[in-house]
Amino acid sequence: MNNQKKRVLVIKLGQHRDEKSYQKLEKYLSTLILITVEKGNLKLSAELKENGNKTTGIYDIDALAEFIQKQDLRMEDYDLVLGCIDRPTNAVEDILVEISKEVERNKFYILCTSNILKQLNNGRVSMLNFLLYIIYGTYTRKYLGIDPEYHESPGCLLDYCFLKRDLIAGCIKPVLCNECEENITDVQARKILKKELKKIKIPLYIQLIEYIKQKPMQSIIIAAVASILFGMISSYMVALAIKGPFWISVITTILPLVTLCILIVPFFKKTKEN
Repeated sequence: MNNQKKRVLVIKLGQHRDEKSYQKLEKYLSTLILITVEKGNLKLSAELKENGNKTTGIYDIDALAEFIQKQDLRMEDYDLVLGCIDRPTNAVEDILVEISKEVERNKFYILCTSNILKQLNNGRVSMLNFLLYIIYGTYTRKYLGIDPEYHESPGCLLDYCFLKRDLIAGCIKPVLCNECEENITDVQARKILKKELKKIKIPLYIQLIEYIKQKPMQSIIIAAVASILFGMISSYMVALAIKGPFWISVITTILPLVTLCILIVPFFKKTKEN
């Protein structure tokens, strides 16, 4: 395996509705890739719209590609360039558009996030998951030698996702199916890739919310049992506090409160971050 990380440049075109995901993406740590996010958003203008029409809300994909290439971004220094726009475009492809003009083929893409953001929100999937899914998928096709002509395996990193629900499945928990895994000849790279894909998942508090929605009766039973056990433990500790010395009374009084805080604080933290 080549120990040198592949360099990825992510360019934000205009404003995006989910700016936090790009901030998290820049801090993302990987053994395989090094991600750089262009800090200054490239400002969109009417000339970049379809037919240069100021009134339309649709942007021209060729004009966007040319616009990016004219910027002083040293694109030649990167192994993958991803221009991201949160606006509709006139591209035939809904989401990911390969740009091959004047640029090394399979290196420069424009990613239209406006076509998928609603589905991501409905699926409670972060834009960060989606961006990582695209980056790892492109990396695997380009540098690990896997690019099947037709591949349909929902959740697999290399699924062509003809149905958007398959794309959501991949963003929730991307994996390599057995067929793709066997085709990666670089054993070390395959091992690292599988390990890093396991880190991409939806937050725990969202998983709990989804579990409660899908299994309300089981959730009620679990909550009831937990409440009874917690009450029994608290009662036992109070009994010890009454019979024992002062320091035991202090510990048994504070311990349930501390335990409750430990359980609750991570959820407040996750909510604030998202």
